[in-house]
Amino acid sequence: MMIEGKANELPDFQVFRTVIKYCLFIIIVPVLSFFVVKIILFDGIFNLTPINSSVYSAIVAVLVLHVTLGLYIHRAYTESDRTPSKPVKKD
Repeated sequence: MMIEGKANELPDFQVFRTVIKYCLFIIIVPVLSFFVVKIILFDGIFNLTPINSSVYSAIVAVLVLHVTLGLYIHRAYTESDRTPSKPVKKD
């Protein structure tokens, strides 16, 4: 009886771990992309004004955010296809 409970919790824990991983990915990657693109590309290479470099960096961060959200949605849809459904028993 204890083994069945642990078996039922394992997929829930894996789902929770995947959601936490993607939440951190969705938060950290756009913020990092904002600062990296702003400092290296727009301030360093293109030598833009601070306001222009911030606006362009924000646009890049929003695009990166949409890509990460799209990856999460794609993973959610393909994950449901991977998990086999339990056969229905007919009496």
